[in-house]
Amino acid sequence: DNPTVGRLNLQQVGFLLTGTLFILCGFLYNHLSSGWLVAMYFGSSFFGQCGPNATTFLIPAEVFPTEKRTMCHGISASAGKVGALLAAIFFNYAEETDLFLISGYSSFAAFVITFVSIPETATLDLYEIDKKWQMMVEGRSQEYHGEANNPEYMSYYERQEAGLRF
Repeated sequence: DNPTVGRLNLQQVGFLLTGTLFILCGFLYNHLSSGWLVAMYFGSSFFGQCGPNATTFLIPAEVFPTEKRTMCHGISASAGKVGALLAAIFFNYAEETDLFLISGYSSFAAFVITFVSIPETATLDLYEIDKKWQMMVEGRSQEYHGEANNPEYMSYYERQEAGLRF
């Protein structure tokens, strides 16, 4: 794992590039040759595999405290399965161009959700997350002054709530 790249950056860039390529496929579907469409589709698959697919199981394993990790990871995984099921059901009724556009806009929405709510934990000692969680459970979150409160390891939402600059 390269802390310069980070899981969060991989996920965000993957969502942006995948979304962009899907949107292009949707809007240019009737104007490009099938070779170009296949190339853009393969590009979207590549960026999806190198980004969101690679980080799907890493991020939940790190951002949740140890005592809740398996339950929260299971909830995250099942939410993904429900999304896949709904897509499989409803995509049957959509036009091909609409499939690309829906997938592209969904990727952009996932980028926004990732940007706002996911902290970067690649170089954070996970014990710090556990310490912060334990103090929150005990109602002493204001007493925690460890590394997990460093803005570098906080999500955008957490930084805003704490009144910190981006």
